[in-house]
Amino acid sequence: MAHFDIQREKLEQATNILAEQDIDLWLTFARETSETPDPALNLILGQGVTWQSAFLVTRDGKRIAIVGGPDGGLIKETSLYEEVKTYDEGIGPVLRETVGALNPRKIALNYALGDVASDGLTHGMFLQLASIFKGTPYRTRFTSAGSIIAPLRSRKTPAERARMQKAIELAEEIFAIVGANLKPGLTEIDVANIAHDEVKRRGLTTSWDWDACPIVNTGPGVEVGHGGPTNKVIEEGHLVHLDFGVVYEGYCSDLQRMWFMRGKREQQPPESVRNAFAACVSAIEQARRKLHAGVKGWRIDEIARRTLTKKGYPEYMHALGHSVGMACHDGGPLLGPRWPRYGETPLRPIEPDSIYTLELGVGTERGYIGLEDEVHVTESGAEFISPAQRELMLAG
Repeated sequence: MAHFDIQREKLEQATNILAEQDIDLWLTFARETSETPDPALNLILGQGVTWQSAFLVTRDGKRIAIVGGPDGGLIKETSLYEEVKTYDEGIGPVLRETVGALNPRKIALNYALGDVASDGLTHGMFLQLASIFKGTPYRTRFTSAGSIIAPLRSRKTPAERARMQKAIELAEEIFAIVGANLKPGLTEIDVANIAHDEVKRRGLTTSWDWDACPIVNTGPGVEVGHGGPTNKVIEEGHLVHLDFGVVYEGYCSDLQRMWFMRGKREQQPPESVRNAFAACVSAIEQARRKLHAGVKGWRIDEIARRTLTKKGYPEYMHALGHSVGMACHDGGPLLGPRWPRYGETPLRPIEPDSIYTLELGVGTERGYIGLEDEVHVTESGAEFISPAQRELMLAG
């Protein structure tokens, strides 16, 4: 697809979402983007800006960009905005005049509680907007754009889903190569290097920080989380766990895979490991069967959590799943428990055409078992778009 086609699709979606939410104007107020870019700019612009800029989308389909003079030509070339206005000394007068002509009842700004992808407006920039609109009725019409950005990020277009499917396929290729090279004596860092070599060979990048992607865990007593791989050595009888993804044309994959390291004394994992693995598979599957657009995320997390604990395993101390897209953690509703740290995100209904991870795990005497695959959620249900791991792979 040509550059900016994704942004064109997302801007069309935004107009529909504004109408759904009964909001007249969505205003993204940005500044020089190399330090603190607003995550929403990836959706509606696809490039950076140099001076203070405003991107306006209305419920009746108007798209207006107000940018510094040097950025005007670049923004016009995208053809994303039907009207591009420029300024030299300050954005305030032209922004105030433009909003006044639109006369919106509600103005959505990019702030939100509990959703970083919808919270790109800094406090300082909010104060600047308050100053620009001081003495006008529009100062009292600000509202959160979370109800716009969350569904906009969540509802993946066919073009977005195609890129994500390719990102999954590429990650699976690399998992297969890692699995074929696993053997006792390798360190976690050695395993990560195998994956990194394949990422570089394909001209890709990882879905999160290079030094911590993949996450590699081997053997008992590991600290499972988002830390980097260590010098811990793989031994016979160990479980080996990878959490990994790659970015393809701006879209991420996020998957976890498991192996059992065979040895002379053990060709198969012990029963306790097999039972723990089966419990994880069952918990994920029970949740998937109940997942559909419109359901609140905490209810799906509760199904998986209850399935796992009823089988005698401790509950996982994180959310069951998150949206995936331009970012590995793509914002929007969360398949998570109603814990304070997650704010309102588990209380929101899941959007149609969203892509979610389903992930959980348990510790065993041979190491950590962690499974993660991705599903496409529709009104009628959720189907895996990655080849879900249902059997513990054998290595060595």
